[in-house]
Amino acid sequence: MFALAGMAALSSASLAQQPRPDAPLGPVAAPAPYSPSASAAAQEGAAQAGGLSLKLMGLLVTARPSIKVETRYDDNIYLSPNNRTADQILVLTPALSLETAKGSNKFSLRLSTTIGQYQNNRADNYTNTTLNGTADFDLGTRLRARLAGDIIDGVDPRGSTNNPISNAPDHYRQTSGRGVFSYGSQGARGRLDFELGQVRREYLNNRATTAASDRVVNDLGATFNWRIGPKTTLLIQGKHSIVDYTLPASTLGSIENTLLGGAIWEVTAKTNAEFRIGVVKKDFDDAVRAGSSSISWTGKVGWSPLTYSHVDLSLSRVPAETSGGVGNFIDKTNTGVRWTHEWNGRFTTEGSASYATDDYQGAARTDNTQTYGAKATYKMRRWLNLGADYSHSMRSSSDGNFDYQHNVFMFFIDTTL
Repeated sequence: MFALAGMAALSSASLAQQPRPDAPLGPVAAPAPYSPSASAAAQEGAAQAGGLSLKLMGLLVTARPSIKVETRYDDNIYLSPNNRTADQILVLTPALSLETAKGSNKFSLRLSTTIGQYQNNRADNYTNTTLNGTADFDLGTRLRARLAGDIIDGVDPRGSTNNPISNAPDHYRQTSGRGVFSYGSQGARGRLDFELGQVRREYLNNRATTAASDRVVNDLGATFNWRIGPKTTLLIQGKHSIVDYTLPASTLGSIENTLLGGAIWEVTAKTNAEFRIGVVKKDFDDAVRAGSSSISWTGKVGWSPLTYSHVDLSLSRVPAETSGGVGNFIDKTNTGVRWTHEWNGRFTTEGSASYATDDYQGAARTDNTQTYGAKATYKMRRWLNLGADYSHSMRSSSDGNFDYQHNVFMFFIDTTL
């Protein structure tokens, strides 16, 4: 158990995959507070959902090996405005998940590797490996904790950042650890969540352009939750983040202070929502770079008009780190919606759309990106899914060098024991 808990504290719940374009590393996102449940019921549910049951050091461990095979056609692999390069990509993702519980404490661990092989542009081949997991502890009637972390060895695809396109994708290694410590008994009107975390990213190649992106982000924060009704909780959250770039010549180091207020509520039996709004103040270590105070928000709404049909809306406005030396930072605004519908016990479809604006502070550049997607999955067996996926994205930038249109067609086979 101690070995598994130790590994879980070093890992988190992200997947090894090709990062999406223009997704700079930002402050640590805290995991949700942990609410304990009976370990016997949890393990019984896990067994019913599949997996292999193993006995390790007296603990019942559920192991879920899986493998996903994808074949993709990408019509613009470098996200270029002109002279687009297309290619076919074979992607293989083997993974192993482990879950166990001891009393009210729960542990999970996942190791996955994503291997991408391009048919023509072999220099873009990649292997992304991620070890991640969580450890949930019930420390008494009033104290609970969730620890999480990850180790990622991956790449930024060529063209996905503001860095010039090199001879090979930018290879990085990222480690992170984070935790939430909750004080307040189950059912109490008030609860206080303390959070802390660190993300450390280091690039391993193309150092002439990537050294400036090596950084460490440290977070410390607290959230006070106050339940004003059976289905409504008010909250106020404060967070202090230190963004430290390791290159001595860098002037992008900064401090972010965030203060948000909001609510979590169950509007109806079919609708739940969460929204936070407030102010983020960002000050740079170098006085030459102008600081900023701006309105920030995060929100999500879940609506299930039927037990087999779900609509999820998300919206956010947050600051993010830039890349390639473009501006001081990015003010990112995003609104997205996703509809998932189970037509029967075997066939499921998913449609999605989003609109994002990246406003570069300290540079005359604004990007607007529209993304649309459609996905269909057919469950041939409990352990075997077949499906197809299509996504279209289009970016319009005030700097025409960063305009693009992008289409990806994908067929996949997904197996999980």
